[in-house]
Amino acid sequence: MFAQHGYDGTIMDGVAKQCDVNKASIYYHHKDKATLYENVLTTLLNPIVDTVIKAVEAESDPVKKLHVHIKTFANSSARNPDFASILMREMASGGVSMPSRAREQMLRILFQLNLTLQLGEEQGIFKPSNPLIVHFMIIGTINLFIASIPFRNTPPKIDACNQLHNTNIDAASEQVCETIISSLLIH
Repeated sequence: MFAQHGYDGTIMDGVAKQCDVNKASIYYHHKDKATLYENVLTTLLNPIVDTVIKAVEAESDPVKKLHVHIKTFANSSARNPDFASILMREMASGGVSMPSRAREQMLRILFQLNLTLQLGEEQGIFKPSNPLIVHFMIIGTINLFIASIPFRNTPPKIDACNQLHNTNIDAASEQVCETIISSLLIH
């Protein structure tokens, strides 16, 4: 429901009805809607961040680290498209409802990206870059690709580019990798 309606549009009566429980049960486990939202986002985001960090730390080459960072984030996010929708809503609203624990997880992934970019710069492989911009390029592109799949699956009758039905996360994340990495490489 948070993915479909956003934080403000999600009503606890609707959550209770969809979960087939009474509202008191939800409030017993989650103090209020804000706590429920925080728990939902943390439950969705923690495994993604942990998986990305573990995969990146297993590599030593900065180019491979960045490639693995992007691909792992994309594949992990694609497994839960509701996360992509929620994150896109949060990004569009300026993060006004984004709980602090979820922000902390986003900072963990940004910190890991920063380490990779710094390593690449130190080794003379990457140009200096703003890690936040690279982070937004990854997060924004991948999540928009995932969140827009339902929209793209109902295209107009004429799809001159024949691309709207493309839902292949591997191909999309590979394109993101190629674009970002090639822009960072010192030639």
